Amino acid sequence: MLWSFIPVAILVAAVAYIVLTVRRARREHQARSEERAAAMLLALHGAQAQPRVETTTVGPVTITTATVTAAALVENEAEAATPAGPLAALRRPRLLTDPQRLLYLVLRAALPDHIVMANMRMIDLLEVPAGPEAVERDPRLSALLHQRLDCVVCRNDLTPLAALVVYPASMPGAQQEQATSDALRELGIRFLRFRADSLPRPAEMRALVLG
Repeated sequence: MLWSFIPVAILVAAVAYIVLTVRRARREHQARSEERAAAMLLALHGAQAQPRVETTTVGPVTITTATVTAAALVENEAEAATPAGPLAALRRPRLLTDPQRLLYLVLRAALPDHIVMANMRMIDLLEVPAGPEAVERDPRLSALLHQRLDCVVCRNDLTPLAALVVYPASMPGAQQEQATSDALRELGIRFLRFRADSLPRPAEMRALVLG
C-alpha cells in the first residue's frame, strides 16, 4: 500500500514546487517594478546619477564592478529619429511628460494586476453618439472634450476604477479641476490628484487607488 502513495506524494510535491516558483517569480517582478518606480522618483526629484563602485575579493582575485543608477539609465535612453516634414515643429518628443511618465510607472508598479491607460480624454469615458453634433449641442460634453486625465486605472476587463492627474508644485489650487472631479463622481470613478514632486510610493498608491 505504501508504494501506491509514492506517485501521489511526488505529484503533490511537484505542484507545490511549481506554485512556489511562480509566486517567487511574481515577487521578484514586483520588486523590480518598485525599484524602477523609486528610481524614477529620485530622478525626477533631481537625484544625481552617480555610479556605485563595489569591490569584491575572491581568494587572490579582486573584482571591481560599477553599477549605474536607474536615473542614469533614464538620462541615457536612446533618442528618437529626427522628425521631418511640415508637422515636425509640432511633434511632441514623448507621448507623456516626465511627471506623467513617473505617475504611469508608479501605477504599473503598484497595480501589476490592473491595466493603466495614459493621457486619456474625459470624453472617452462616455458613450457619445458618433459625429460632432451631439458634443457641440451639449456645453458640458463640449467642456469634457478638452479635459484630459493623466492616467486611468482599469480592471482587467477595462472597467475604469480611478482617474489620476499630476500637477506642478507651483499650482496652488484645484479649482480648474472641479468639473473633472464632479463628472467622475457621477460616473462612479475615483479621482486622485498629486503634486508632481510628492508622488506616493507604490504600496501607498495601491491603497489610495483601490480604497
